[in-house]
Amino acid sequence: MTRDSNTEKRWLKAEMHAHCNMDPRDHRVCRFTPEQLIQKAAGLGYEVLSFTCHDRDIWTENLAQYARSRGITLIPGMEVTVEKTRHVLVYNSGEDPRNLDTLEKIRARADERTLVVAPHPFYPGRSCLRGFLSRHPDLFHAIEYSGFMVPGVNFNRRGVRLAGRHRKPVVGFGDIHFLWQLGKTYTWIYAEPRVESILDAVKRGSVRVSATPLTWLEAAQWWSTSIWRKLFPWNAPSRSAASDKIEDGRCLGTPQQSVKP
Repeated sequence: MTRDSNTEKRWLKAEMHAHCNMDPRDHRVCRFTPEQLIQKAAGLGYEVLSFTCHDRDIWTENLAQYARSRGITLIPGMEVTVEKTRHVLVYNSGEDPRNLDTLEKIRARADERTLVVAPHPFYPGRSCLRGFLSRHPDLFHAIEYSGFMVPGVNFNRRGVRLAGRHRKPVVGFGDIHFLWQLGKTYTWIYAEPRVESILDAVKRGSVRVSATPLTWLEAAQWWSTSIWRKLFPWNAPSRSAASDKIEDGRCLGTPQQSVKP
């Protein structure tokens, strides 16, 4: 059964940084299919979703139709690798990721339909933009407030300060690798439930972030499970596998709190 098909603007619950078992890099960690994540997200009231697999856009019309049947607008997207190791979220570009492997290539190929977001920019690690964002803030439409944080440790603060200086919107996403992460950190977007309207609303800053830190136990589980699954590969289910069975989700965090950049 589909949700309300109202096409007028309203606040839409969105997760636009998610991986799955089709991810070329993280398929060993993410043991759920795109359909399973869509079904889980629909059950939690999400109306916007994007799969941002590493250097691969898995969006198809069939998958988008499956999402629509559950009240979700599916945004084409991917997490591209630039400057050899850094990550950038690019939505609705239609480009081969090899044509987006530097910041200048993204700048040259992005058009008015494209959204470019800096994910977890000042977290430790070679995949984070750090100085690249500071030197090229004009390239990015928004900065991510990452859901991977724990009480007392939050690497998002520097990104929020930079967003304030450059008048950039802040969007909160979960960087989903496990289904239990859904419902913790996400963004409300004031838009029509259409791809173009949603991306334009993000660019305008018509967004509100809701964020819940992971508990220390959840963070430890995230890392330990990820390492275990990488060390001991598991054959992920194919796209044709039944999608009715959902991996058990659990959400043990604290009550949600608004983030005001």
